[in-house]
Amino acid sequence: MNINIETFYFINQGLQNPIFDLIMPQFTNIGGFAGLLVLCILAVIIFKHYNKEKYLRIAKLSLYALLISAAIALCLKLSFVEKRPFEVLSNVHQLVIPTEPNSFPSGHCSSTFSVITILIHELWENKLIIIILAIFGVLIAFSRVYCGVHYPMDVVVGAMVGVLSGILVLKLKV
Repeated sequence: MNINIETFYFINQGLQNPIFDLIMPQFTNIGGFAGLLVLCILAVIIFKHYNKEKYLRIAKLSLYALLISAAIALCLKLSFVEKRPFEVLSNVHQLVIPTEPNSFPSGHCSSTFSVITILIHELWENKLIIIILAIFGVLIAFSRVYCGVHYPMDVVVGAMVGVLSGILVLKLKV
């Protein structure tokens, strides 16, 4: 067995408990593209309406990073047609139903980490927010494996796609 599968089983089976079984399915959906897209668009509308230029800029950067990461993740999903763990492994503790068939990379992680990258860069002076955002990203990644819909490498690459998308948007100074 390879380390990706061993780590998957450690998280999905070895850490299985009633509390995580209750919390992780709820938590895992927070990092999805659709939810983050709605939040980013609402933030743009609200901050534009209230003339909050700094936060409007952050919301726009987050939206751009989210869209870029989604496009890259989709291209990768279509290029590397990897089945989800519950489709190929036995005894998978599956807690959610994915919205798309391919596993690699995690779209939830790419979406989450694209927005987190922008927020961390723009709100760097607030250390509490930085810690909360970092924990949030790790929990989204963990939840995708715990819920049985991604391998650990899927979430690592998804997170990398998200971070790189955020950095690209920041470098372009859109």
